[in-house]
Amino acid sequence: IETEPQQADSGRLVVTTKIPLRNHEGKVIGIVGFSRLVDRLSGRAGTADDFAKTIDYLKKKFNEHLSTSELAEMAGMSISQFERRFRRAFSSSPRQYLLRLRIDAASRLLTFTARPIAQISKECGFHDHAHFTRSFKKMMNMTPLNFRKRQKGE
Repeated sequence: IETEPQQADSGRLVVTTKIPLRNHEGKVIGIVGFSRLVDRLSGRAGTADDFAKTIDYLKKKFNEHLSTSELAEMAGMSISQFERRFRRAFSSSPRQYLLRLRIDAASRLLTFTARPIAQISKECGFHDHAHFTRSFKKMMNMTPLNFRKRQKGE
C-alpha cells in the first residue's frame, strides 16, 4: 500500500492511497487508488497541514540521510509525537514513507534512463546496493533488474 500526501489546489492536503492489484500468481497487473482530503488527523488535535513542510522537505531531500529527530524538529514536535501523528495521518511511518519516495524515484530512473543500477541506488539515497535490491524487491515484488527488463518489454 502506498500513501502519498499532496497539496490540493485549495492548499489543503490530499492523501492518495494506491494498492497493487495482483493476479493469482502474485504478479502486479494494475493499481487501484483513491484520494481523500485531510482536514484533521483522525479527529485529533492538529491538522495534516502540520506535515506539509515536512513532506515537501522529504520529497526534495529523499536521497539524503534524514533523521527522524530532524524531521520532528522541523514539524515542531517531539520524536514520539511526530511518529505517532505521522502514522495516523498517512498510514505509514516516516521511515516507510521515505523508503517509498526512494523506491518511486528509483523506478522512474530504471524506466527512463540507462544508468547502472548501482548508480541509481546511490542517487536515490541507498548507501548499500544489496539493501536497495532487498527493499525494491520487497516493495515491488521483483528485483530492480527484472523491473527494468519488464518496463522495456524484455
